[in-house]
Amino acid sequence: MRKLVLAAFALLIVGCGGSESGSETTTGGGAKKTAIYVSTNPLGTNQFLNLIADGAKAGGAECGVDVKVVQSNDPNQLAANLRAAAQAKPDLIIANSFDSVQTIGQLSKQNADQRWALVDATVENTPNLRGILFKENEGMYLIGAAYALLAKDGAGDFPASKSIGFVGAIDNALVRRWYAGMEQGVKDTAPDIQVLQGWGNSYTDPATSKELALSQAGKGAKYIAAVAAAGNSGVFEAAAERNFYTSGVDVDERPKDPDHIILSMVKRSDEAVKQAVCDVGKDTFKGGDIALGVKENAVGPEFLTLPNLEIPSKLPQDVQDDLKALKDQIVSGEITVKQ
Repeated sequence: MRKLVLAAFALLIVGCGGSESGSETTTGGGAKKTAIYVSTNPLGTNQFLNLIADGAKAGGAECGVDVKVVQSNDPNQLAANLRAAAQAKPDLIIANSFDSVQTIGQLSKQNADQRWALVDATVENTPNLRGILFKENEGMYLIGAAYALLAKDGAGDFPASKSIGFVGAIDNALVRRWYAGMEQGVKDTAPDIQVLQGWGNSYTDPATSKELALSQAGKGAKYIAAVAAAGNSGVFEAAAERNFYTSGVDVDERPKDPDHIILSMVKRSDEAVKQAVCDVGKDTFKGGDIALGVKENAVGPEFLTLPNLEIPSKLPQDVQDDLKALKDQIVSGEITVKQ
């Protein structure tokens, strides 16, 4: 019966974005578990969405869950795809970001038994929803401290700088959390360094991000954090043109330009979603919000967070050691990072 419902779901999403299948593994002799990930935008426009899809598929392959990915093109299609997913009644629906909250809130009242995993947001009074939240401020504290350690006196080939920049995708509560952590990391390490901030209006606007980065470079910033999602490419272009140092987000973006991208604040959305899918596969899924930070190794500079690196860190060893010590202080509670 579930396969018939999912087949109907495949028809429902025609004209409402793309769909692709993930794992096709079956375990045991019982009914196969199913999960559907409904993205807010097409995969490829934002690597954060790819991380979630990859995590869902990995969980499906490891834990015997059939995973399907549905891509939305705009908010209207997102709402339609979420409704179609709910009608299919899978064992788990995965979604992301604040844009999904209103529709999930409505659907959860219609079907209280439906299980949800929502990344970067939550819905109140929804017992079967797992809100997967991250303490990005903790990871960005370490990015800010890294820049300040390099900038306050210079280090090796890295120049001193009286200012450090930040380019954010949108001025909202989520991205503000990234900025707050970075600013504190800079000020705790080098109080006299000025922190410049610039904000765009979209998660997919490289042109504006580049303009903001060029402006900050023109004011003397030799280190500028790119927190603009798909707009990061604009900051990276500016870094290559004006020869300043920058950092990526979500995944390790350093291989895109190792000469200028010296850090990445990685966010293990893939691992958190993989765990949610596996919990469904093992019948251990529970709702409730979780908040993942450096203690869980869920956020932080790539060289302190990822098990394997495509390229080694270019930071001086003493800076790496200092950042490791700061991470330990956050984990122990000696350092509390503001939001």
